[in-house]
Amino acid sequence: MKVSIAVPSLNYARFLPACLDSCAAQTHRNIEVLIADGGSSDGSIEIIERYCAQDARFRFVSRTDNGQADAINRALQQATGDIACFLNADDLYIRNDVIAKVVSIFQADTDLGVLSMGGKYVDASGNIIGPVRLRYHPLDSLRWMQRRTAVLQPATFWKASISKEHPFCASFHFVFDVEFFWYAYQRYRWREVPLTAAGYRLHGANKSTSVREDRIRELANFERIKFGEQSLRARYLECIANAVAHTGQIGRRAIYIFVNSLSFLLCYRLPSI
Repeated sequence: MKVSIAVPSLNYARFLPACLDSCAAQTHRNIEVLIADGGSSDGSIEIIERYCAQDARFRFVSRTDNGQADAINRALQQATGDIACFLNADDLYIRNDVIAKVVSIFQADTDLGVLSMGGKYVDASGNIIGPVRLRYHPLDSLRWMQRRTAVLQPATFWKASISKEHPFCASFHFVFDVEFFWYAYQRYRWREVPLTAAGYRLHGANKSTSVREDRIRELANFERIKFGEQSLRARYLECIANAVAHTGQIGRRAIYIFVNSLSFLLCYRLPSI
């Protein structure tokens, strides 16, 4: 089986070599690495061109896009693999048999649609900080996906036909992957495997951990996709977004702690941020 790895890139030259090296080091050799850059000005272009010149499995598929989701779509539109995934330019695989494990699981379980593994947090220098714990609520499981789409994106893989059937939503800037995974969860069989596969890098500019008005409004729109236009969860998040818009950094941190703590106590019947 061939695995297509889409790598969206934009001004992450300091992290990009580690990302691409982790792909090149995979023991399963039948891969393609499809790199889509949004117009970097920090040396990323030269790095990408060097890897593509050295390894025929690396392809520079796009030099312009309309955001991260569009970059991933441009890459996956050219994918020729049986299995697909995307690895952000600031993330990496932390073991060289990740793709081999993924392929073996899909080969043994032919009805499987999506496979999600685990990972570890990595700092800006590449040091492992600790494990990513997405299911920290004692009752949490895949059955809670509608309330809480907890997925470690760089450690998640799917049949390539799924992303061709349902591309990532390019109108979303923050939650395009969450929307895609929710779509896949509703239609395909999903497995979680407790294998540490990917490094999720924390460097202070991560979109998914930011407490921003526009991100929270996107989360509200995602709730409308799941629960309808009159969703109480969506209206609740709109109120949170309004509060975040009128407060400073300390206030935003307090809102983050309060909202997520309340969500946890209510078993995510109110959404987290």
